[in-house]
Amino acid sequence: MTIALLDQIHVYGGRRTPVVEAAEAAECGLACLVMVARYYGHNVDLNGLRQRMTVSMQGLTLRGLMTMAGQMCLAPRALKVEMEDLSKLKLPAILHWNLNHFVVLTKLSNAGAVIHDPACGRRIMQTTELSKYFTGVALELSPTQDFKPWEARSPVRIQQLWSGMSGFQRTLFEMFVLSITLQIVTFAAPFQMQLVVDQAISHSDQDLLAVIALGFGGLVALQCGIQFLRDRVILIAGSLLGFQVVGNLVRHLIRLPSDFFEKRHLGDILSRIHSSEPIRSAITQGLVGAIIDGVMSLVAVIIMFLYSGILTGVVLFSIVLYLGVIAAVYPTMRSRSLEQILASAKEQTNLMETLRAAVTIKIMGREIEREAVWRNMYAGVINSSLSVGNLQITTAAIQNIIGGLQTVIVIYLGATYVVQGGGFSVGMLFAFLSFRQTYTERMASLTNQLMQFRLLGLHLERLGDIINAKPDVSEEASVALDVKGGIEAKNLTFRYGAADAPILHKCSLSVAPGEFVAITGMSGCGKSTLLKLLLGLYQPDAGQILLDGYVATPSIWRSWRSQIGVVAQDDRLLSGSIADNIAFFDPDMHMGRVTAAAQAARVHDDILRMPMQYLSLIGDMGSALSGGQRQRILLARALYREPKVLILDEGTANLDEKTELEIANLISTLPITRIVVAHRPALLRAAHRTYRLEDGSIVARSNQQP
Repeated sequence: MTIALLDQIHVYGGRRTPVVEAAEAAECGLACLVMVARYYGHNVDLNGLRQRMTVSMQGLTLRGLMTMAGQMCLAPRALKVEMEDLSKLKLPAILHWNLNHFVVLTKLSNAGAVIHDPACGRRIMQTTELSKYFTGVALELSPTQDFKPWEARSPVRIQQLWSGMSGFQRTLFEMFVLSITLQIVTFAAPFQMQLVVDQAISHSDQDLLAVIALGFGGLVALQCGIQFLRDRVILIAGSLLGFQVVGNLVRHLIRLPSDFFEKRHLGDILSRIHSSEPIRSAITQGLVGAIIDGVMSLVAVIIMFLYSGILTGVVLFSIVLYLGVIAAVYPTMRSRSLEQILASAKEQTNLMETLRAAVTIKIMGREIEREAVWRNMYAGVINSSLSVGNLQITTAAIQNIIGGLQTVIVIYLGATYVVQGGGFSVGMLFAFLSFRQTYTERMASLTNQLMQFRLLGLHLERLGDIINAKPDVSEEASVALDVKGGIEAKNLTFRYGAADAPILHKCSLSVAPGEFVAITGMSGCGKSTLLKLLLGLYQPDAGQILLDGYVATPSIWRSWRSQIGVVAQDDRLLSGSIADNIAFFDPDMHMGRVTAAAQAARVHDDILRMPMQYLSLIGDMGSALSGGQRQRILLARALYREPKVLILDEGTANLDEKTELEIANLISTLPITRIVVAHRPALLRAAHRTYRLEDGSIVARSNQQP
């Protein structure tokens, strides 16, 4: 059915709907909710709302979106809408898009529909194009009587990026002093021109001309020396700041919870880290430059007033016009810059996925299709770059027109003053034109820098997704826990998203020190999720985990994980030698332990048959290892640690039956706690106890049960 005509009069007409970019792969619905919530007065950002309302990797359904909106005191109304009835929607409204996405419709007119897309920013679409993606389902949101604005924003400040860096303020001061000295020397040039024209040339004084030339030649040498020192200081400061900023980001990044990486594309994470580069450049060059430009512009305009108030007024009027152009262009520039960043991140992610799956693509014979997908994405990057470039060229052209007209008017009026007499000499005109040139250039530079500073907010918002995420590794000293291997899970409940059904419900498991426990169950029933809870990688929604009788805390998790060995389904090898990977790049590698671990994992003989043996280079891509060899090296890596607890998640799934049986017999003899997830009988029969996970709960089963 279609919707009835709605009252279009509301009290939010002065508000704007912001564009909010989705950081996680499946949080477009949450991003749309943030856009509408901010329109109605909630002061929230994506990170703040994410902390209150988690979203699973499967994303939000319309029902889940309505539930979350209700929690924010926004009354949801889901509608089936025909294209001709879109104009009757109360805007902004959330639209279901292309069967797997959500966007926000903010405006509809004869010129087209304005769409805020969490994946690619602001878009203007014609109705015919809109109908290709709109599924006919819309969601209106309106404040309820109990509506109270939320405060859930965590803005990022630039100072957070270089925390822990000492001496940077002194370096900035040095750059400022050198820059101001350089500009003072530069200001001497117009006076040289005035002296040459009004004194040396008019009086044909060759000696004075030589003195002026020598004096200003010395100033040029001084200017070159100061410029050299300033550029060196900027280069060194930029390098130090870049190292500190990226170092702080990576340090924080690798301490974030595992679900942070599971919910994001690798290319997008790298793109966010690269957003630190414009900030570094703005601080080391733009900040000092903007201060100097502001000071020099003020000095220049004062000097120009001393020459001629009318001519200075013409110059100031042209600058005001240019500032108006920049102010008008800024919203479009910000929108197009965001589109460029998002398009580049998507293309980078696609290319990385293509390279990682190169063999799979070749087997499936999909090279042409995959290339076409990448070309389309790269064309989007080029088009967005052209869009930004065209806007910059247009702005520069308008600036040149304004500057050219200003020059013509100033020369005409200045020459008129010289012809009419009255104390305005040719040398003064030359000097004024030089100061005018300096002032115009400085103000144009200052204006551009101010625009870049405003655009930094875009990059800070992207970095905020990393900076505001809470690490799961405690910075406090870990508790000195002597792990015995006792693990107890009490009534664990866990769901991936706030609107999702729990995958584990009141799940309990007790493993005594030295016990061998196997867990089986249907694929997707939550076995790997349970192991990640027992590793502290996920936090339960309810229940608690005890480690050797201690309630698990971040500091205890850190100590406990340092004494266990794990082989997970998604484990990877890193670029390096086989020995490096088995020892996991231990700086105090013990080759005896490396060899013993490889022998225990039944991969030692395979390694000896390689040309470089334990020095053979491998990695997550480009290695010649089979799936079984890779899995056994991962098992050797876990055994190298001489763990007190061994946890395997399908750790023998790629092995032949004979090798699997040998490893099962080995594991059964280890005097440590062992927890394995398996389907095949070798490990299940070797375990002391076997459990089946079904319907979110643990059920004991007999080892003889098939």
